[in-house]
Amino acid sequence: MIVGTGTGILCYLLNMLCRYDEEAGKEGNRLPYLLPMDRKRGITLAVCLAGCTGMTWLFAQYQYGPLKSIRYLLLLAVLYPIAWKDAREKRIPNRWLAYILACRMVLFIAEILCFPDMWLENIAFTLFGGAISGAVFFVAYVLSRHAIGMGDVKLFAVIGLCLGFRTTYLVMIMSLVFSALYGVGMVLRKKKSMKDEIAFGPFIAAGTFITLLIGA
Repeated sequence: MIVGTGTGILCYLLNMLCRYDEEAGKEGNRLPYLLPMDRKRGITLAVCLAGCTGMTWLFAQYQYGPLKSIRYLLLLAVLYPIAWKDAREKRIPNRWLAYILACRMVLFIAEILCFPDMWLENIAFTLFGGAISGAVFFVAYVLSRHAIGMGDVKLFAVIGLCLGFRTTYLVMIMSLVFSALYGVGMVLRKKKSMKDEIAFGPFIAAGTFITLLIGA
């Protein structure tokens, strides 16, 4: 309960930081923007708290520790605005990726402190996950002749840092399946042609969510 509530508040703040970048620009004091509460923000906070509490309970059934649960939830929290931004503008802001990296760095330090005997395994898990995941999608970026964006490559590298390569590989497969199904559906409905580009960010977010939901 404590982990779910605390993480829910952190997820809300991360969403507000992303909204600040959209509405108020990148400069200035963020604190006055984050503190006010209105009906829309109250709904967002309630959704974050309910979602994180529910997901924390689910992760407990998978026997995930608190740090692992927090890592997964904070990743999902930023993937939502990334999916929304990419769907609208076909762009993934580097700043939002930096938010995920900052959270991962703090949690990585916490993992090292809590499990000092596993520091080498944690370093290998994190760096190998990020490097291989980014490399795989960079190859896809080159082979597709830039049909896949560099934002997607960087996003998968960041996801790899959080989930490790084995789980990220499943995210890749699910994301590709979801995007293929969507593309075929849009072509059949004659709303898009085979040459039209589609934003991949929403499918990455959906693939990540489903992968974590089923405890893959």
